[in-house]
Amino acid sequence: MLAEIERFVNWVRRRSPNAHTWRDYRCDLNFFLQSVGDLPPCAITFRDIDQFISEQSEKGFKPTTINRRLASIAAFYAFLMPEDEELACPVFPRRHHLREPERLPRPVPESELRTFFEVIEDARDLAIFTLMLRCGLRIGEAAHLQLSDLYLEEDFPRLVVQGKGSRQRPVYLSPQAVRVLRAYLAVRPAATSEFVFLSYQLKGLSTHAIHMRLVHYRKLAGLSLTCHRLRHSFANDLLNADVPVTSIQKLLGHRWIETTQTYVQANDKQVQADYYAACQKMDGWSVQQNWTQQVTP
Repeated sequence: MLAEIERFVNWVRRRSPNAHTWRDYRCDLNFFLQSVGDLPPCAITFRDIDQFISEQSEKGFKPTTINRRLASIAAFYAFLMPEDEELACPVFPRRHHLREPERLPRPVPESELRTFFEVIEDARDLAIFTLMLRCGLRIGEAAHLQLSDLYLEEDFPRLVVQGKGSRQRPVYLSPQAVRVLRAYLAVRPAATSEFVFLSYQLKGLSTHAIHMRLVHYRKLAGLSLTCHRLRHSFANDLLNADVPVTSIQKLLGHRWIETTQTYVQANDKQVQADYYAACQKMDGWSVQQNWTQQVTP
C-alpha cells in the first residue's frame, strides 16, 4: 500500500502545489499504514478501520483528529477506485464517524488584543497579525500572499487570497490594515521572492514560522491565543456591526453558510435581548427569598 499512498500524495501535490494538503494526507495515511501494515488496499476491511480507530483513541487522539484521518483514508480510496472496479472503501461513515464536541468560536477580548499588539514592534509581524484580525486571513493565506495579490491603489484597497480548496476570494482592507501593510512594504527588503512576507533568508515565511512568531509575542504579553482566534475576532466584529451573515461568509471564504452560522450562535443578539427582557419580568421573584422561606423551620 505504500506505493499507492505515494502515488496519491503526489497527485494531490500536483493538483494544489501551493497548498500543504498533500503533507496532511501523507501524515494521516502513514498513521494508518503503521496500524495495518503494508497490505494491498483491497485486503483492508472495515474491521481494520475499527482497529485503527481503537488504537488512535487509546493513544489519546481526539475525535476531530481521528475523523480527519478517516477522511484521508476515504479520499485515498476514492483516488484508487476508478482504477479497480472491485475495490471498495472500508470506511463506513455511519459506523466509523466519531461524534465531535461542538465548540463555538471564541473571539479574543479587546483588552487582550490591545496587550498583544502593544508588544509587536516588527513591521512585518504587525502587518501579518493585523491582516488576520482586520481582514480574517487564515495563517496559510497570510503565508502564501504574493505581491501580485495586492491591489492597494484602487478606490477600495483589497487583496486576492488563495483560500481552502485553491478557491480565490477578494479581501477588502480596512484603513488600519492599509496603513500597517504600507508601512511594512516601505521597509520590506529587496528580494527576488514574490511572497509579501519574507523570512530573514529573503524567502517566503512558512505557516510554522508565523505560528512561532505568535508564540513569541503571546509569551511577552502573558496571553493564550491562536492565529485562528484573531480570525474569530474579525467575524465577531462584523457580526456586532450588523453585517449580514451572507456577507461574512464571503469575507471569510466559507464554502457553506452553516459554518458561518456558528458565529451567529456564539453571539446571537436576539437571544440576548429575549433573555434579559425575561429577567426584568422575573425580578419580582427572588430565588434566595423563596428558598429561605422553604428551609426556615
